[in-house]
Parts: sequence; C-alpha cells; structure tokens
Amino acid sequence: MAAENEASQESALGAYSPVDYMSITSFPRLPEDEPAPAAPLRSRKDEDAFLGDPDTDPDSFLKSARLQRLPSSSSEMGSQDGSPLRETRKDPFSAATSECSCRQDGLTVIVTACLTFATGVTVALIMQIYFGDPQIFHQGAVVTDAAHCTSVGIEVLSKQGSSVDAAVAAALCLGIVAPHSSGLGGGGVMLVHDIRRNKSHLIDFRESAPGALREEALQRSWETKPGLLVGVPGMVKGLHEAHQLYGRLPWSQVLAFAAAVAQDGFNMTHDLAQALAEQPPPNASERFRETFLPSGHPPLPGSLLRRPDLAAVLDVLGTYGPAAFYAGGNLTLEMVAEAQHAGGVITEEDFSNYSALLEKPVCGVYRGHLVLSPRPPHTGPALISALNILEGFNLTSLVSREQALHWVAETLKIALALASRLGDPVYDSTITESMDDMLSKVEAAYFRGQINDSQTAPVPLLPIYELNGAPTAAQVLIMGPDDFIVAMVSSLNRPFGSGLITPSGILLNSQMLDFSWPNRTANHPAPSLENSVQPGKRPLSFLLPTVVRPAEGLCGTYLALGANGAARGLSGLTQVLLNVLTLNRNLSDSLARGRLHPDLQTNLLQVDMEDLRIGTCPAISWLWPWEIHVSTLSLGFLTCKIRYSCSFCKPFVQQFVLNTYCVPGIILGARDTAFIGRQEKK
Repeated sequence: MAAENEASQESALGAYSPVDYMSITSFPRLPEDEPAPAAPLRSRKDEDAFLGDPDTDPDSFLKSARLQRLPSSSSEMGSQDGSPLRETRKDPFSAATSECSCRQDGLTVIVTACLTFATGVTVALIMQIYFGDPQIFHQGAVVTDAAHCTSVGIEVLSKQGSSVDAAVAAALCLGIVAPHSSGLGGGGVMLVHDIRRNKSHLIDFRESAPGALREEALQRSWETKPGLLVGVPGMVKGLHEAHQLYGRLPWSQVLAFAAAVAQDGFNMTHDLAQALAEQPPPNASERFRETFLPSGHPPLPGSLLRRPDLAAVLDVLGTYGPAAFYAGGNLTLEMVAEAQHAGGVITEEDFSNYSALLEKPVCGVYRGHLVLSPRPPHTGPALISALNILEGFNLTSLVSREQALHWVAETLKIALALASRLGDPVYDSTITESMDDMLSKVEAAYFRGQINDSQTAPVPLLPIYELNGAPTAAQVLIMGPDDFIVAMVSSLNRPFGSGLITPSGILLNSQMLDFSWPNRTANHPAPSLENSVQPGKRPLSFLLPTVVRPAEGLCGTYLALGANGAARGLSGLTQVLLNVLTLNRNLSDSLARGRLHPDLQTNLLQVDMEDLRIGTCPAISWLWPWEIHVSTLSLGFLTCKIRYSCSFCKPFVQQFVLNTYCVPGIILGARDTAFIGRQEKK
C-alpha cells in the first residue's frame, strides 16, 4: 500500500508542487536506500533569504539529502515534513562550480531565438513601410494613377464595398482627376478574378465604330475632322455591368464617392499639368480652354480644380443608370451633337445599340503560374506567347546579361509581330485561329528555335502590320478583403481624346485612331486587314489588365498588373513578369529596372533606363544591328564607340499589386513613378 501511495505521489509531482519542479528535475536522482535526514520545510511566508543553513558544497548536500516525494495536492509547506529541501529565494548553487552555472534551460533558448527572429522581421517590415516604394495594406490593396483616387478606392473598401465597387469608384475618379487619360467618354476593359473559386470574367467595354463610319472618310479627313475619331463610349455600360455582377453597395452610392471629388475639388496632378502643357488637343475648342486653361495657360501642379459639371453628370447616372447615357436623353444628344459638329458621323442609334461584352480571359501557364489577360481585340494572346517563348530559355544568373537581353528583345519582336495580326474576332474568324496558335506551347517552341543566340534575325520571322494603340491610359488595380482581384485599364486614346468636350463636361475619345487604314503616313507598315475599319467593330487594343495566380492550389503569389504606352505596354508587362516569376525579384526592383521595346515600324530599339547601358552604349549593342534609339527627355544624343546612337525615352509607366496568399496581413502595391520623378527633378 505504501508503495502504491509512493508511486501515485511521484506521478503527481509534474502536476503541481509548491517547490520549483524544474530545479528538482535538474538534480541527479539518488539511490533509494540512502538515509534521508529529517529537515522540515518551512513556510514561504518567511522573509529569510535561506530558511536554515544550507550546505555550501553541493556534492555533500546531494550525498546527504534524499529527495522526498511531496504530495502534489498539499498547499501547506509545513505539512511536508519529510523533505530535506529548504526553500530559497535564489538558487543555492549559483556560486557553485562552473559546470552547474553553465547549464541552460532549453525553453529559454527557444524563446530567445523566437523573439530575436520576430524582432528582426518587424524591423524589416517597418523599414519597408517607411523607406520602400510599395504601399503596404492589411485588408486590401488599391493602386491607381492618382493618390486621390487611390484614397477613394480604399474608402469604398472601408465602407464594406466589394473590390469591384472600389474599382468603379476609383475609375470614375480618374476620369475627373486624370481627364487626359480616361473618362466617361472613353472605354476600357476590366478583368475580375475570384481567388477562392478560381473563376474569372472579362468585361470588355472597348469603344465601337459608328455605323456610318467609312475607311475612306478617315483616309481623307482624320487630321482635320476630330469628330470622325469618336467611337461609341463604353465606360458607363462597362462599369455598370461589372457592378451588376459583383457590386455590394448601391450603384448610386458608389458613384457618389467620385461625384464628391468633382464637387469638392482636387489638387491638379503633375501628370495632368504636364499633359496640358505638352500635349494639348491640336484643335482644342473654346469650351476645352475654359475648362482646363481658364487663365490662358496650364495651371501649376497642386492648383485646385473643381468639376461641378461632372458631379452633376454622376448624380444623374447614379439616379437613372446607364439609360441616361445611352437611351437618347440629354447626355446622349450632347455627345452626338458635339461629335457631328466636328465632322463626326456618330448617331443616337449607335449609342442605343452599344453593349459591353462579358467574356472569359485568355490564359497560359508560365513557371507554375496561371496568367490571365484580355482576349482579342486586345493583345493578351501575344503577351502569353512572349512568356511561352521565354520560358524555354535558361534565364538565370549564370547567363550573361547581354545574352539574356538579346533573348528578350528577339522574343518581343516576335510577340509584337503576332499582335499586329489581331483584331475584332466578331468580324474575322481567322483571328480566333491566330489566338489559339499564340497560346500554344508547341508554336512557342518553334519560334524559340528560330532565335539565334549570337545575332538578330536578318529578316523578320513574321509579316509586320501596322500597330496602333492608345498612348495614354488609366489603371486601377485592387485586391480586396473579399478575395477578389480587379485589374482595369481605360483610355480616351491620345491625351484628352479628340479634344471635344460636351456642355456637361464629358471629353470624347479618339479611339478610331487605333484602326488601320492605307496611306495613313508615309513610313507606316502595310495596313492590317484584321484591324480594318468596319461599322460596329472594335479596334485592336493594347489595354492589358493582367492577373497572375498559382496554377495549382490557393497558396502562392498573386499579381495584378497594368500598363500604358500602347505596344510598349506589352513589352513592359512581359519584362516585369519575367523579373518576378523567373528571376524572383521583389516588387520595387521589378518596376525600377529598365525595359526594352523593339519598335517594329522604325527598326529602333527603345530603352528606358540607365541600368541597361554599359559605359555609353546599351548593353546589348554588340549583337543588335538595329539602331539603338532611346528618345530622351533632353535633346542630347550620346555617340557610342561602335556607331550606335543612344538617348533616353519616357519609361513605360506601369502598376503592380502583389499578394502572397496564405501569408495573412500583407499585400503590396506599387506604381512605377520613374517618369514622374525625372520630370519633377528637372
């Protein structure tokens, strides 16, 4: 019986003991047959440092002491008379031999290591927040062309709006704050991706040609009659369609966020001030000058600008929906009259016949990631073709920089030539076949095999047709707490579109310039039949909102990207994806690095950053027979030692949102602001 009690007391020792259990277990267990002196433990209430006189020699103490098993249920120290242990307020062996003092508690080591690691990570994140370019969000990310509109998107998310709600409000805000890039009188394309369901929708609201538009009219008068350049705007229809599918807040409430910006006013951005100074519409109307040049010259950046006219338009659209824009009301009549007064042929019927398209994006797999991009008439298939070709090259740190840049440049030449063969598939069934070829890994392998590692192709591998595209565009990229990704790019085509503005303040687009027709300019390549002018047709587009996600499972890297600059946008997106997915560069570094663009129409290779140069010449000049031309912000040219002329061009402005899913709490967003920074430093 005594033995059973002894065993039960021993097993209960780990549950609770008024004596430090860790100190007891660190001692060596003594033989049971050694005599144990009787020395009762006294209460912890005593304030003595030592309760009794301890043995100063730990060895003699251990030999004379027998560890008595203490009843774990006892709470009274005085009841444990049989123990030779005496309570201390410190380790009685702290001054003992170094062997004892060097013993470490394993838990302490683990805790210390964890705290050190956590501190390091925290410091790194804080430094990234305060000193890095990316914006860091915890519940969702919003990146746009204007800080004011980014704030609008964040505000919508904070009011429990969906990611699409935030995108709609931010896009309408950009039409107010950045009217040179986007607006109600333009169009665009939105890609929406549901992360958890792995489903995507493409809302295409690209402008369409008026029913009475003819190629001959554009050939004769496109430079003198800006009304001919106006396509049927798709912005309102497209945003409303997206809201109907994915909106959470009422339509009127979403539009009210943007209307408040127009009514209260905003500080003019550097981009807008520069566009007014350098790229005003060639035939600016009196109404345009009154709106944007009230003092006769461009306002300075930071000047307050209010647009109560657009606030009123948004209020009407919020109340009556898209019908107020397309169904023959005052807004429709104003747009038709403005375009026709400037030589256009657009009619009320064109507005009533317009519809946004709901489609599936094209997709490809690149290094374990699914890449989603718009289908024709957009050039998403050419983007995926470029990635498919590059995937087969050994683009690692072991490859020379010159070789890697050569592969990239040659690949982009092929991708851009392929893009020139695209157009509206509704009007040409061969475009669907071309799209399928561009998405094929087999076709990519063929083109890869045609690229010589040591020299450029003496003649183009493919016929090159005329490539046109909107030089300016506005972008909205959102990853919201609802696990949706939204990437949207919209445009008026060239800055301020056609330059025509209605009495209600709506700027009309010039998207008909994106069609191809004969004898447009003396140096243009052959016109593209796939992108010829036809009534109701949508022109070729380089608006490329793109989403990247893991090809399998949920966990991994998610990207949302956008670009402007027409064909240069395709080149830029390809290289940013290459930096992130192949070379594993971080967000800021991927955007900050220079990019190449082969201009097929002029046989010039454009380079936008200093870091692509070796000495005074581009890094790839040793194997590139074209003239290396990088049009600079200043007019100076550098003369290279091997007969190439170089200078610098405007960077391919891009935006980027990255999220590593299943690593909670942090989403990164960034905008490539190199161009803005250079201008501000002048």
